[in-house]
Amino acid sequence: MRRSAVTVLLALGLLAGGSSSARAQRRVALEVAAPVAMVGAATVTTTNLFGDADMRDLVRSGFPASFRFRLELWRVGGLFNDLEGQRDWELIVQYDPSAQRYRVVQRQGGKLEDLGSFATLSTAQAMLERPTRILLAPQREGARYYYNFALTIEALSVSDMDQLERWLRGVRGSTAASAFGSGMRTLMLRMLGGEKRVYGKRSATFRAER
Repeated sequence: MRRSAVTVLLALGLLAGGSSSARAQRRVALEVAAPVAMVGAATVTTTNLFGDADMRDLVRSGFPASFRFRLELWRVGGLFNDLEGQRDWELIVQYDPSAQRYRVVQRQGGKLEDLGSFATLSTAQAMLERPTRILLAPQREGARYYYNFALTIEALSVSDMDQLERWLRGVRGSTAASAFGSGMRTLMLRMLGGEKRVYGKRSATFRAER
């Protein structure tokens, strides 16, 4: 049996055989701190991004994981609150078996940016979980605001995986390629159809001051 097929069977076995009670789980946690002034930036932090044991094993098997972030700024109104602005970004983690390293890629507006490669999943996770400052400041002095911080974790689609692999081939001469053929990836994505996890955090309400 080819290695790609063996890898898929092992990964699918992880999903089918491991219950949430039997496998170690640590819930993903989000934090968002409001800016100290209207000209400042909010600070967002995530922890335990790979707290789910099945997700860790899938990434270690070579299946890329997508972390899509959204930060929204809401102004408190009378009957309704108003969305004043938002920022979206995505981070992708993929194991490169040829280099035996974990690569972190950022995707924004359809463009990919290499954020580096790491010897272990733990060091890649530490990079992903560093506090990040997002420029999304209130516009109305004296008004009350709050932030909504959301994260969606899921496996990449087949088309996204193809885009990532084509891009990686041109990055620093990388020879990284998925261990899965197109048919295997389609099969695995169908099995992973429910493997989307969504998390959210709302900040405390604050008043915008200069």
